Amino acid sequence: MNKLFKLSGLLFLIYFSSFAQKVNKDFIAGEIYLKVREKPLGSISNTVNLNTELLFLQKFSSDLILPKSTKPFFSNSASNLQKLYRISVKDTSKTDSVLALLRKQSSVEYAERVPLRKIIATPNDPDAGSQWHLSKIKAFEAWSVNAGNANIVVAIVDNAIQTNHPDLQVNMLSGWDLGDNDNNPNPIDVSFSHGTHVAGIVSAVSNNNLGVASASNNRIKILPVKATPDYGDPRSIYYGFEGILWAADHGAQIISLSWGGVGYSQAEQEVIDYAYNKGIVIVAAAGNEDTSTQSYPAAYNHVIAVASLDDDDKRSSFSNFGEWVDISAPGRNILSTYPFNTYASLNGTSMATPLVASTLGYIWSCFPSLSPSQLESLLMNTADNIDTANPSKKGLLGAGRINLLKAVSCPTFGIPEATITPSASTYICQGQSVALTANTDAGLTYEWIKNGLPIQVQTQTLNVNNEGNYQVIVNKGTCRIVSAITKVGYNTYITPSPEVLSKEVAYCTPLTTGEGLKAAVAICNYSGPTTFSYYGPSIGYDGLAKTGDDPSVNVIGLEGTITAVKVSITWQKKDQGFLDACDMPDWGLSPYNDEVSFKLKSPKGTIITLVKNGTYGVGTTTSGIVTTTFVDGGSTIVQYSIPVSGTFAPADPLSTFNNETATGVWTLLPEDDNPLDPLCVSGFSVTISTNAASQPPVVSWWTSPTDGTQLATGTEYRPSTEIIGEKTFYVQALCNGFCPSARVPVRFSVVTVPQVFVFPISNTLSNNLDFKTLIQKQTVQLTKTTDNSYIIFDAANPKTTNIVVSNTPPLTSPITLCSKSESYLLLAVDCPTNVITWNNGLNGQSLIVTPDNPIGYNAYCHKEWSPCIPISSNNILFISPLDNVSISNKVYTNSIQKFTGTSISASNEIQTPAQTTYQAKKYIMLNAGFTVNANSVFTAQIKDGCGN
Repeated sequence: MNKLFKLSGLLFLIYFSSFAQKVNKDFIAGEIYLKVREKPLGSISNTVNLNTELLFLQKFSSDLILPKSTKPFFSNSASNLQKLYRISVKDTSKTDSVLALLRKQSSVEYAERVPLRKIIATPNDPDAGSQWHLSKIKAFEAWSVNAGNANIVVAIVDNAIQTNHPDLQVNMLSGWDLGDNDNNPNPIDVSFSHGTHVAGIVSAVSNNNLGVASASNNRIKILPVKATPDYGDPRSIYYGFEGILWAADHGAQIISLSWGGVGYSQAEQEVIDYAYNKGIVIVAAAGNEDTSTQSYPAAYNHVIAVASLDDDDKRSSFSNFGEWVDISAPGRNILSTYPFNTYASLNGTSMATPLVASTLGYIWSCFPSLSPSQLESLLMNTADNIDTANPSKKGLLGAGRINLLKAVSCPTFGIPEATITPSASTYICQGQSVALTANTDAGLTYEWIKNGLPIQVQTQTLNVNNEGNYQVIVNKGTCRIVSAITKVGYNTYITPSPEVLSKEVAYCTPLTTGEGLKAAVAICNYSGPTTFSYYGPSIGYDGLAKTGDDPSVNVIGLEGTITAVKVSITWQKKDQGFLDACDMPDWGLSPYNDEVSFKLKSPKGTIITLVKNGTYGVGTTTSGIVTTTFVDGGSTIVQYSIPVSGTFAPADPLSTFNNETATGVWTLLPEDDNPLDPLCVSGFSVTISTNAASQPPVVSWWTSPTDGTQLATGTEYRPSTEIIGEKTFYVQALCNGFCPSARVPVRFSVVTVPQVFVFPISNTLSNNLDFKTLIQKQTVQLTKTTDNSYIIFDAANPKTTNIVVSNTPPLTSPITLCSKSESYLLLAVDCPTNVITWNNGLNGQSLIVTPDNPIGYNAYCHKEWSPCIPISSNNILFISPLDNVSISNKVYTNSIQKFTGTSISASNEIQTPAQTTYQAKKYIMLNAGFTVNANSVFTAQIKDGCGN
């Protein structure tokens, strides 16, 4: 294909044939991993019969596929690996075409090129090396503390191992040659020297007055596995993962891998998973390219990735680094065994890796009851901090440099690991905290670290209320262990707030179910579909490198198991530069869209392919930013089409995730497999549905908007009615996995019995005969009509004429006496016996007064008060405009009222809507509790007298 480059205003035309573009030194030419969805019938061994097992290959031309095909990872104990094949293409230039055809077959789960893994070492150092690395990790002191007692089998999968080397032979087991399919893993010449050097670092014989020693102190037996054929390039590993499988099935407890390369392989991860699930610890070299680009197998899940250090604990200049690295070890100028019967010094993460494997094996020999996870934890937690020596690589060299003395000393003190146990989820809500508790034992002391810096807390438990990376250092005697990082972050998912109405009840009224404060809540949607989105920076990908961590989202609040997943990715394949050019203008020509692939990883570790490499084609113009959504049943992406926005079917079904739990981190795994034209990913989201039943949230009632005392749980709260007055309670909802809603205030008013209402009455009404007759009755009642008029009527005689006493609500006490000739109706209601006595000695439910001086009125209801204390009604106060006024009673909806005094102090509620004026000669004080609801008109005036 043709490709235009712009440089200094000139156009340069460079020609790439389709074959030339796809030649890649990182893959074995013409080799393909093929996995079928169902185990073929009759497939009971590693022997392959293409005519019966892979019938769909008959569709291919006979000159494409070689009959030489294998089941490289066949194991009787792993049906998943029995579906994997390694097939060869006759014409290597047609590898991509064969891959494209294979991926279209419905019976194919995936097809991918076989990565070519390289030996990770640099040439011999001209200076003769000493075994400084053993002193650095304090191996000799460790042997004195604990000599070890069990033999541990460490498999070395490499190009070849001289099994009869005088300094190795005693610690050597019988192995296998995967490259030549025989039992002779020895090198054919000195060019196959790498594996022998690695073997000496793992378990050269100690105390034999010969050559070198190893950290293992003769407690490790080497299982040699040759993965390079005699005819192959000794710098390459052709059958490394077949070697891992063989070692896993032949007694290996630890596997050491001093080789690797760029590029992820699903088949290789499945082999790693197989070994891991058998309880095997795998250690691999991080690589020698001085880059943060992930190297495999080191970067696979369940593999300990090892970086290299110099004798001053500084990162070796060649060593790879990154957050994916787990541990560091000496790797420069390492003296070890060499073919044939000699010794040499080499540099590389290839040397650091077997030193870690040897250290792990020796620790395990000292404490054989440790689980693989405890063993790894002990290695990491006892490492020495090397941040000071590597300030620019802080957090990028794993847990630090291995320290064998500390690793074998700490279990002797009864501390096999330093752990942090959270009291609850480490995704906390604003204002909440989580308690982090370190492991306990007699005599331990603690030091806490946040984001790499010590904090002044030395207790076993640390209460955390803000996000960060937390660690604890556990000390006992000379043992000092640093825990792994516990990340505390903020939960951004909030439960919807409940809806609740204020309520007014009469004093001493027993509240039965349904009569209390009731909260209406939204049902907690534990089943989804719920969308979780990535909000981080754009990430650039190019040539199997990337500018940052892969986009990820943390899924919380979904219960049950997955029933459906939808994925959305916003991305652009740019026609320009390299991975760090995503913010630069696009040249607008034809980018290599075919280099793009996307995978998705679930919290469980399941990985599926969304878009395979080679799916898209090269266009004549840049597609720009597109949003690609993947759902099962979507349209198939047309082979070699140009990227467009839309909804499509993924290469692997999203239903693969069905029956997994959704909770945890989901990670998008984009890849751009060749340099030039970066892939820029700016958005990522997953939408998940589960089989969980939707449920109501937990509802709680509180005394204050924050903190306070919890009063009750449930959608209804029935407060006490034995205390007169208005209280504000707060109701909150909480869905599991979410932050609680904001607390919603609700007013609860307990009014007196009887309750006295006061209305101004006109002369016309006071002289009305029906009105005079009605208010003399003991059964008069008050109600409000739909047009907001207030009427009185005889509850005992419905045929009695109803009389409108006011077109506005009752007045709120205190009432200013601006006119000494105005009359008022005082009406006492809600007395169950209707037998009422006023404080002026009169009896009856109603009272008409025309006060000319300040005075107060209240009424008493004759009834049985048990279990409550007898009370009288609310006070109706008539005051002088010269008085100091205190207002605590609410102003009713639709009221029109003016309060006048020398001063006014208010702590009341003005309901909506209302027109209220506070007029004072000296000052107006609005205290706590004073509220004016929306749509009300409130006026405060400093003014003398009752005038307007």
